[in-house]
Amino acid sequence: MLLRFRMEITKFSITPKRPFNFEFVGTLYSRFPIQCVDLYSHNTYERILNLGDKLYLVRVKSIGSVDKPELSIEVIPNIDDKKLIEKKLRWMFGLGDDLESFYKIGLKDKNFAKIIRNFYGLRAPKTPIVFEALIIAITEQQIALPVAITLRKRLVEEYGKSLTIEGKRYYAFPTPEILAKASPNDIKKLKFSLRKSEYIVNVSKMVAQGKLNLEKMKELDTVKIIDILTKIRGLGPWTVEYMMCRGMGRYDALPANDLALRTSVTKYLRRKERVIEKEVREFFEPFGKHRGYAAFYLIYHYAFQKYPKKE
Repeated sequence: MLLRFRMEITKFSITPKRPFNFEFVGTLYSRFPIQCVDLYSHNTYERILNLGDKLYLVRVKSIGSVDKPELSIEVIPNIDDKKLIEKKLRWMFGLGDDLESFYKIGLKDKNFAKIIRNFYGLRAPKTPIVFEALIIAITEQQIALPVAITLRKRLVEEYGKSLTIEGKRYYAFPTPEILAKASPNDIKKLKFSLRKSEYIVNVSKMVAQGKLNLEKMKELDTVKIIDILTKIRGLGPWTVEYMMCRGMGRYDALPANDLALRTSVTKYLRRKERVIEKEVREFFEPFGKHRGYAAFYLIYHYAFQKYPKKE
């Protein structure tokens, strides 16, 4: 569905709590330019948000510094409720995350302290709604990340609504209602496996029909969330814990069997053989409720070792 809008823009600014390094977040998204939802180029983040069944293009630029952060926001078309956009962006960019407590623990280890200093102000970005994180997790099950991103791009372009602004087409992530109407065979045509196609359609139907309220589940404890969701076909512990970090901001969860995470811990410990899930959980245990955040920093460290480091 293609929608066009004339240029009516709402402009305002957000002052995040220090420290906040906007460029680090942008680096995450620009690493895979093939993806078509979270866009970052020329120091600008762009994203379509679906709010109240209406699409808005949000543009975010940093006009401050790491220690004095300030973000310039543009919203197209015009929106009266700026607080709604601000609340969503504060959530997505992790502006409410407790970095101070996390750093206090991480700085006790001299080696991990180096990672914190190099990526000071990095925050873990989150999806606007939990459903998106769940679909992302399903698409990334047991395949290489670039392949998953390619498949997800096809899914977004096939089922996501879009806006054309200034001659450029922007895509919104598909809603559960839209994906619930698809058939597994339709999604399979996008080169997904039949099983993943079935998982996507099934959870989309559960959410669309009100049988699964992912947003409400944020109120439950970690063990309960894992227990409920892993009973659903196609949702194993890794998928659920990944979703909890990315979509719920629940960093007491830890996708410990993640291949990239196991590889990162192996490198950090200078082991010859890749560590197993149990060893990953033991490694992050000292971080307590921040274990998921520590995992994010460690993966980021090894993914962007060539990134300029802060002395």
